[in-house]
Amino acid sequence: MTNINLFWSVYKNLENELLTLTKYIHFSDKQLTVYSMHIGDLIVRCAIEIEAISKALYEQLGGNMSPVDSDGNNRDLYFDTDCIELLEQQWHLSQKKLSITSISTYFEDEDTLFICPLKKANKRGTSGCKWKQAYQAIKHNRLESLKMATLGNLINALGALYILNLYYKSDVYELNNSGTNFDDRVGSSFFSVLCYHATGLTMSYDMDDNNIWTSSKLGLEESLYVMRYTEESYINMHKAFCLDAEITEQNFTKSTIIQNYLKEHPESAGKNITQICIEAGGDNLLMSIVSFKHTRKERSSKVEAIINKHGYIYPPVSYKKDVKEPTT
Repeated sequence: MTNINLFWSVYKNLENELLTLTKYIHFSDKQLTVYSMHIGDLIVRCAIEIEAISKALYEQLGGNMSPVDSDGNNRDLYFDTDCIELLEQQWHLSQKKLSITSISTYFEDEDTLFICPLKKANKRGTSGCKWKQAYQAIKHNRLESLKMATLGNLINALGALYILNLYYKSDVYELNNSGTNFDDRVGSSFFSVLCYHATGLTMSYDMDDNNIWTSSKLGLEESLYVMRYTEESYINMHKAFCLDAEITEQNFTKSTIIQNYLKEHPESAGKNITQICIEAGGDNLLMSIVSFKHTRKERSSKVEAIINKHGYIYPPVSYKKDVKEPTT
């Protein structure tokens, strides 16, 4: 029997109710402190859902569902200091960033447009995040705490719930070769996520995540998704590179032009193949030495986007020339 995900439908209902508010409230920086009983109700509903989904994720990670206090007595499982704390340790949720991209909003301040809704969500009291403080206050005394039922707190509470839902779903998205078809809204009509691009690789005989290079300014810590080659494609790319690199080395060693050049210029012996080829005969010699026989066949490599759980992005692989096959 297929497990039914009830969390996502509840999130979408809450998001739709937030979007309905845009018909009556001008969502701008100056309006973040607007408060009402209805907004307070939405904050409480978001937080109740956060409690439920954080406990479900905590259980998935093998968290202790029957905690005890310092005296060894059974105590309640806390969604923040127990559950979100473990999620924070595993997935660094406090740094995960969302951008508000709904066309119904008019925010301009960068601190409003980009939020980290789970920052300090694993803390309690005044050390915790503002939306959680609002939730606790509104839950216990709505009348006296009504001013905490603000639009800003609601947006952050909904953002926290959105992030937890994405981790719960843990969907993998198949992309085109360039990854340009990744929809950074990932099912939301209000938020967009950041995605870390890990498809730029420096190829070598021994490879792991240290071979990833990127010109993107978006860091891995704040990104909810990682764009990478599928494991099968990555392994095939590595194998093709290694086979061509070995052929290139053989061509280089057998080339009389290269060997004669190195005899006449022993000072160049420590340089790499590309440098020596250019010096000895220019681009034409380089192209005759370097092999692309196998790498040309790997142009159909598959790309995917996965939720960022801070494990390895690519498995370590190495190539042993005497074995003639890559190992993982």
